[in-house]
Amino acid sequence: MGNNHTADRHGAEVDFSAAVLSNRLNRCLAAKGLHAIIAFDAQLDRPLLLKAIWLVDTQQWTEVTNALKLAVQRGYCQLPITLAVADLQRHDSKQAYLADVRVIALWKMVGRHVNFGGSYGRFELFDQPGGGVRAIKDEPGFELDINPPLPPAHPYHTHIIDDNPPVQILNPSAGDSRTAGGEVRTLASTSAFIMDTIMIPPLANEGWTPTPCVAVNRHAHGGVLDGLLTHSPHQPPNRCTAVVASRLDDRDLPVGIRHLLLTPFESPFVASIVLVANANTTMVGVGVGTTEPPVGDPSDAFKDRRPTTATVVRGPLRDAIANMVVNQKEATRQ
Repeated sequence: MGNNHTADRHGAEVDFSAAVLSNRLNRCLAAKGLHAIIAFDAQLDRPLLLKAIWLVDTQQWTEVTNALKLAVQRGYCQLPITLAVADLQRHDSKQAYLADVRVIALWKMVGRHVNFGGSYGRFELFDQPGGGVRAIKDEPGFELDINPPLPPAHPYHTHIIDDNPPVQILNPSAGDSRTAGGEVRTLASTSAFIMDTIMIPPLANEGWTPTPCVAVNRHAHGGVLDGLLTHSPHQPPNRCTAVVASRLDDRDLPVGIRHLLLTPFESPFVASIVLVANANTTMVGVGVGTTEPPVGDPSDAFKDRRPTTATVVRGPLRDAIANMVVNQKEATRQ
């Protein structure tokens, strides 16, 4: 795979030994800062080494590497992942690779290295006969609608990224059913879907402890919440590492949801803020979730049970709203 310039440039390398190409690949990985995140099977032949060099040299990996770092924090993979022959053969030609959205094309190769365990297994993408993709399970209800048509007034219209477009999925209903009673959720980008699935996977939310949500006027306290909700759905606000924006558009009043990842990717735990707002209303549901290990007594307030999370919450929310959230007792999982 590769554009003509890249193909021409690598054409002179076709006669190089696999060892020489492997060394070149390793230099490319180091130059892109990917060497600690992605490795390649030592048994790749020359055509696959050329393909790997093209992928590393020409493609943007930021969204994929961020998702892999988050998966490490959640305990779903270890870095570096090693891409094998089968991974690189997910696309049998440059044209097949370029026919996919870039983030989907890359995740087809790396996704199986993220393992949720239990009934969900690996975060694989499955090509469907005649086109289309399913995620996690090759079963009805796990389809991704990539770059779906959106209503003219939809807030994501002005934020669409061509190689990382919106995705629609079927939210699981009670009992984790994907086909009975689920509702469609639109995520602002393909990478938002990947990050969302890793941050709070639907299987059991292992180790994820939330606060109850509190209702706050979006314009109160200096309009902090309004600023967070109207911020770009792709760029994290100040003092946040990532943002996952999604919408439930089929409700009478569409619901906007923002998860703001608070912790850096090297943090030993994950913490995020969730904001939930109905369209054309002023009240916003505000909650916090974390995997920070608890301290103290279960009857203590969230701020005492998860003190580091309580501290970082104050950055985006400011003290007044943060206090409303973290002074509560944490919610209990059923």
